[in-house]
This record gives sequence, C-alpha cells and structure tokens, in this order.
Amino acid sequence: MSGAREQAQAYAREAQRLRDAGEHYEALTRQRRAVALLRDTGDQLAIAHAVRHLADMLVEVGQPEEAGAPVTEMLALYRAAPDTPPLDLANALRSAAVQAEAIGDIDTAWIFWIQARARYAALDALFEELTGKPENPGVIEADARLARLRA
Repeated sequence: MSGAREQAQAYAREAQRLRDAGEHYEALTRQRRAVALLRDTGDQLAIAHAVRHLADMLVEVGQPEEAGAPVTEMLALYRAAPDTPPLDLANALRSAAVQAEAIGDIDTAWIFWIQARARYAALDALFEELTGKPENPGVIEADARLARLRA
C-alpha cells in the first residue's frame, strides 16, 4: 500500500471520528485531505468512496449546494468503474437522493430514491448476512423517504 493511500485512510478514519463527535469543520478538513491524497493514487473506487463521504458531510452541515459537484463526481466514478460493488453504488444513489432533497429538488430526489431502492432490494441476502436480520435497512429508508416525498 502506498504512503499516500495509508495517509488518506488515516485522514478518512479521523474525519469519521470527528464527524461522529460533531466536530464538522475539522471532519470536513480531514476528508478533503483524504480525497486530495487519493486523487494521486488513481484508485477511482477509493476516490469515489471518499468523495461520497465528503458530499454526505457537506449535506449534514447545511451546505447541500456545495455537495452537488462531489455527488456528480462520485456517481460518474462509480458508474464508470466496471468493478463497483453493488452496495457502494446503492449508497452513492442514496447520497445523491439525500443531497437532492436537501436542495429542494424533489423530482431528482424521487428518481435517485427509486434507483437506490432497487439497488438495495437486490442486496437482501447481503444485509441479512451483515446484520443477521431479514430486514433491509436500505429499502426501509428508501420507502420511508419516498412516502415522505409523496406526502
């Protein structure tokens, strides 16, 4: 593993710890550093994953407009990679839906939630393996969000 990749992973772990602690500015700073370092590695899936977390953080701190470019980038990266894990693509579509909702673009949010739901639904066995329960949290969340958008 390269030094840049190891440092990027360390920044991403620290960003998540800070995010969980509610220290959003510092979390964003660390996540941006992780993304910058990963860009030098050329690992498109790792970049997409880190950019997705950056977009999620921006939405969480009330900057959903700023998250638009990262959402577009991560979707393009995930869709272009032939070996994108299905759960990663489902999570990417979820992030896009959340960002679209946050900026009030309900039509786009609806489309992304439908796509995310379909991707999550195809992963029932994986979720049961991961959680030991038959419920699929991705489908449950998508259904709830879609119901709220319809209301």
